[in-house]
Amino acid sequence: MFFIAIVLITTGASTMVYEVVLIREFTVILGSSFYASAVVLSSIMTGLSLGAYTFGRLSDRYDPLKLLFTLEVSIAMISTFIVQLTRTLSFDWEILIPLSFLIPLFPAFLMGGELPIAIKIVSESRNIGEASGFCYSIDTIGGIIGALVSGFFLIPCLGSLRTVLTAGVLNTIGALTLAGTVRSRLKFKFGFGFRVPVSLLILVVLSLSVTFVYSQAIEYTTQSEIYDGFYILEYRQTKHQTIVVAYHPILGKCLFLDGSLQISEVGNPSYSESLVLPSVVTLLSNTKPIRVLVIGGGDLGVVEVLTRFSKGEIQNITLVDLDLNVVEVSKKHLRSINRECWKDERVEIIESDCRSFVKDAKKRGERYDLVIVDLPDPKDDLSATMYSLEFYNSLYEITDEDGMIVTQATSADFALGYKAYAVIVKTVNASKFEIVRPYIRYVPGFGMWGFVLASKRYDPLKLNGDQIEGVISGIDVKTYDSDTHFAMFSLPPWLEREIEMAGINTLDSPKLIVS
Repeated sequence: MFFIAIVLITTGASTMVYEVVLIREFTVILGSSFYASAVVLSSIMTGLSLGAYTFGRLSDRYDPLKLLFTLEVSIAMISTFIVQLTRTLSFDWEILIPLSFLIPLFPAFLMGGELPIAIKIVSESRNIGEASGFCYSIDTIGGIIGALVSGFFLIPCLGSLRTVLTAGVLNTIGALTLAGTVRSRLKFKFGFGFRVPVSLLILVVLSLSVTFVYSQAIEYTTQSEIYDGFYILEYRQTKHQTIVVAYHPILGKCLFLDGSLQISEVGNPSYSESLVLPSVVTLLSNTKPIRVLVIGGGDLGVVEVLTRFSKGEIQNITLVDLDLNVVEVSKKHLRSINRECWKDERVEIIESDCRSFVKDAKKRGERYDLVIVDLPDPKDDLSATMYSLEFYNSLYEITDEDGMIVTQATSADFALGYKAYAVIVKTVNASKFEIVRPYIRYVPGFGMWGFVLASKRYDPLKLNGDQIEGVISGIDVKTYDSDTHFAMFSLPPWLEREIEMAGINTLDSPKLIVS
């Protein structure tokens, strides 16, 4: 029974690798791990149940060893194209959900047949109860190993495509184990004998090898629609995300995270100055020096604007980012944006989850005059927690008694989308901050973009033009002055109505996912 144990532990691991990878892929496609988990788990459970019933009956009619070998080879072959197939999905919601359900269904159907066939084989020498317990326990152990290894090691190190190919390798190991152990029973009809399984194994191994060797090129091909018109300068897969720096003839160098454009050389001056200067000018008009915490912003565009001010105005700048690979890539490729600002002695860069950092800062009693939130748009339920009422209230706890926060708040464009912006503004309005001022600004490459400033004491609309010009007179400014300052806080009536009708995004009742 040793050979069956090897087959079961590899197939159990393979099944869970598929499951973890597909949940990750569908989270990106559907915009929520809730939806992705529901679709993938329901599809896989349906497939497993149908496969168990179907192949359980077939195992009484056909040689179970041949059936199990065929299943192993078939599942291994599926690993060479299932991720690419998943990434081709681009349909309306009504079509996307059924198609998303169908993709995991077929491999799950084949996987479902493995356990009852294995039980059939083992029951040839053991009683049915012992055979069932043995097979189920070994298969489960394999599943536990596959889930842990894929989530904590394979996907972070190899990416989705190579991880699922690893699952295919596991199925191939199972098939090789069967071929090597029970060769005599794997002879097929039509006079080919053992050449059929050998040929199938050679085909699988070649397919897996070719796909693995060209996986980087396949990654580019399956995501070519995202980067159409761009020349890719660097592609880096980290344990948190996919980082791409690409050049565009109009936008210049651009940074993408998980396929979403974060910043461009053309759009940066308008974006970074709009995110930073209204809050900094408001504070410096009333108090100095100030201590600044930047959450996110690994491209360092925000930090560059902050370092334009003197040490007598901004005392220190702490940047916290989950993935310092973004900072490293930005230092290498985006110097026109960050101007090597990291060399300023006031700048401290920390790799940490922002929620953990904020929680620890509260325990240590640390306080900041200004917290700037420059995180990616909330494209899934996890990133949406950084735009929740609870998160904004936690930032309230680490700001000084006269402090404030400002956050980027996604698109506020009538044509390109504004629903998420309205939710973020409504959520910040519900927080502990006494003064909340939403504002918008046109950013090249993004359209009209939204921001929200929240303050415990100082109001950016209580400044006068002389105060604003006095603060910025000593620094290089491209897109901001006193007239711009007040214009940004003037929202169109339709957007104010949308904000009034929007819901509040909380951890218990999420309202926010940008599609």
